[in-house]
Amino acid sequence: MKDNKTDNTVLCGSESMSETGLSREHAEFHNSYRAENIINDIRFLQGVYNERISISPEDVNVDFINKLKILGKNIYFFILALENDVTPQDYIKYKFEFLQNSVPNGDPHLFYLAWNGLIKNDSFKRLLHQKFSLAHVSDILVPKNIPAFGARHTRYRTKLVLAIEDMQINPGGHMRTTGRVLDDGSGLLLKEGIVWLDNGKGIPIYPDAYVPLNQSQMITIRHGKSIHESGGDNPEFVGSGVWDTWNNNKRLSGSIGNKLKEKGVDTARELGRDFKVMADLLAKEGYPLWKTSSKNPVQVYGSESENTEETAECFLKEAGFSDITFTPLYGLNSQKYGALTHKLKNDVYKKMLEVYGPSLDGTDDEKKKTAKELFKNRFYHFPEGETLIEADWRIAHSFADLMRSNLGKRVVLCDHSGALRVFEAVIRTLDFAEYSSIKEGQDSIMAMVYQPGTNVRYDYIQKKGFMLRKRE
Repeated sequence: MKDNKTDNTVLCGSESMSETGLSREHAEFHNSYRAENIINDIRFLQGVYNERISISPEDVNVDFINKLKILGKNIYFFILALENDVTPQDYIKYKFEFLQNSVPNGDPHLFYLAWNGLIKNDSFKRLLHQKFSLAHVSDILVPKNIPAFGARHTRYRTKLVLAIEDMQINPGGHMRTTGRVLDDGSGLLLKEGIVWLDNGKGIPIYPDAYVPLNQSQMITIRHGKSIHESGGDNPEFVGSGVWDTWNNNKRLSGSIGNKLKEKGVDTARELGRDFKVMADLLAKEGYPLWKTSSKNPVQVYGSESENTEETAECFLKEAGFSDITFTPLYGLNSQKYGALTHKLKNDVYKKMLEVYGPSLDGTDDEKKKTAKELFKNRFYHFPEGETLIEADWRIAHSFADLMRSNLGKRVVLCDHSGALRVFEAVIRTLDFAEYSSIKEGQDSIMAMVYQPGTNVRYDYIQKKGFMLRKRE
């Protein structure tokens, strides 16, 4: 991280720069801050915090706007100064230090006004694209070199799931049940077995649950329906010591503090019974997925929200694996909505229409749609939260770290749909327009394999249309 300290006397001092002087020095940021827009943003913040903020629309004058422009400039150069290989852990620390040292009184509301004014600036959005691109993570996991035609990098596979078309059929029409010889530098000489499932998928695997020392194998699922989910019908909520019951409404979900509803538990158990079909068949053929014990449990990862741990436990126990260890990771958490967490969406949209509606064109429905799209803007910084582009980048880094730190292991990962689409974007090198609409089904089981020097390979053990068993 380059030195990026700001002179707080310029931000906080009583002497202000002239409008003409500021426009010459900071023309790039001049049009990002207009009095009407700033006043509306403050009125929205007042609605979010029930008037309990330190600034008001009456504070918006030439001096206030000039200081916002300077703060916006400093945010721009703070992001610009980030090294391309900065980690999310360091970025969070640098961002906090910037807030404390470079924002007057460490006021998060001034930061909110300055950042979201900048997202009208194309240069700032290009900069965010550059610094928080998933391509940086893809470069770590997906090598750019293309092997020569006919070259063989390995004598064993980098897939955990085979389709019939992946394999040559033996003479006589029989599918192969043995594969390649292991050569991972361990000194072992193991013959790969191939076990075929009723849904047409084949599992290449080695005896004694062996995983090549230079591979990470990851079974990935999505958590089930949760009590405080951002969509659907949530019957009950507890927050700030208040109980309420409501129907036909939705809350902005929190990145942590969310448990499965009864239907979500049932879904996780059903998924576990599906997985048991595969696990039992592999064990019967002499190729167990894990050889577990209290001293050698299945390693499971997920976000810090309780619903991922609950889903993973129900899933694995139903499949016959009771010895598990769950490790929650901050980096896998969903986007932080800050002060809007657990607020009713309809109330937030109502306030947005009240504040921004008069300056919007179209019918009430069209204005409401425009207001909703603001929350989908990947550059919009939620008050005391984060942007979507930051969240996706953080999740992608955490995924890469998991892959690289679990060589020689077969682990389970349970996370939310947004995270799973980020994983797929990294593997397939997709841009936001291509991956933003991906939504993984709750009946899907994915298998990913990472081997340094080769592309990450993934496929579905089960998905809609290729189920492991017939459900009742």
